Amino acid sequence: MKRFIFSALALACLVALAGCEPRAEKTTAAEGAAKSRPQKLIITAIPDDGDADRMRENFGALARHLGDAVGIPVEYMHVENYAASVTALATGRAHLAWLGAVTTAQAHIQMNDDLVVLGARDIDKGFVSYFVAHSEAGINPVDDLKELADAAEAKGWTFTFGSKNSTSSHLMPRNFFTEQSGRSPESVFRTVAYSGSHDVVMQQVAAGAFTIGAMNFASWDKASDELKARAPIIYKTPPFTNYCLTARADLGEELLAELRSALLSLSMDTEEGRKVLSYLKAGKFIEADLEEWAGYRVLLESGVDIGG
Repeated sequence: MKRFIFSALALACLVALAGCEPRAEKTTAAEGAAKSRPQKLIITAIPDDGDADRMRENFGALARHLGDAVGIPVEYMHVENYAASVTALATGRAHLAWLGAVTTAQAHIQMNDDLVVLGARDIDKGFVSYFVAHSEAGINPVDDLKELADAAEAKGWTFTFGSKNSTSSHLMPRNFFTEQSGRSPESVFRTVAYSGSHDVVMQQVAAGAFTIGAMNFASWDKASDELKARAPIIYKTPPFTNYCLTARADLGEELLAELRSALLSLSMDTEEGRKVLSYLKAGKFIEADLEEWAGYRVLLESGVDIGG
């Protein structure tokens, strides 16, 4: 009799456990999904604007827009140099990063398939840089950089790039200069320096600290008329692909899709959209794929000198 009661109790326990298992699995799956979605997202950006407060204000507006769209708080984290933005994304200190083409390639080299592109501005697939000159140097616009190189070598002019890791204030201007003139900037100009950011390049050229500098067109366009008059454009480069908003792939396809949709929805029709797009000199964001930046990775892995 006791054996029967024991067997019956054991059977009842097994049935009860079997009945509970599906519910336990469902609860665990739901909890896992909730845990996989971050409680907070961090966005950073290459500091190509020398005004950190202006960057905090405008990328803060982008962070709020993305956060409202996906239902997760998004905070902007300012970094002091280009390399720090790549490191922050690669190590997970940041989930999103606004990068130029060089820094996108550097992040891709470090992260491989862990990097995705969410989108680019409508101006980023036909981006250009400007060579600007101190107004009192009396330098006329040129159609070819060989002409500029010949004059610079003869007159002892000085030159400044922005950051060493900048696409539009270093790598591409250097590339076009070398291709067209057949010489490196260092072999032509009396001094070649790095001012750190586009707006500082313009300020230093306008002040006469350097005769000529290279910067992106968007930074020149949003400068004051006074600065434009003191640092006029003397050469416009051929177009190239540049900035994009990147993200860590481990955010998951669902959240990445939501972030991409939110980015592409930025519009001049809203106050926040106008703020972000006006600051970034864009009309809208468009779809983009990491493959469009693959050539820059090949270029960096080939050993091209970016002044490091």
